[in-house]
Amino acid sequence: MKREFSTYEVMGYDDQGKIKFIHLREGEFVLPIEIKGDDLRKIKKMMELNQGVTVIVHAAIDQRRMRLLEVDGYSLRKEET
Repeated sequence: MKREFSTYEVMGYDDQGKIKFIHLREGEFVLPIEIKGDDLRKIKKMMELNQGVTVIVHAAIDQRRMRLLEVDGYSLRKEET
């Protein structure tokens, strides 16, 4: 089964409960997506080390189950002021 990859902005994360979520923006929608430990650790570290910078992920998501399937890459975008 071929995975469809898209680019999403990371808006935040929720790592307090048993199931971890990351909030991804696609267009004008923000999706709460279930995420596993290693990918969440990488994204948290990127957000903590780069304050004021938007983290971008290129990922495949199962939108029926709202679950992250695979991350193909990460990038950072600095907002111009």
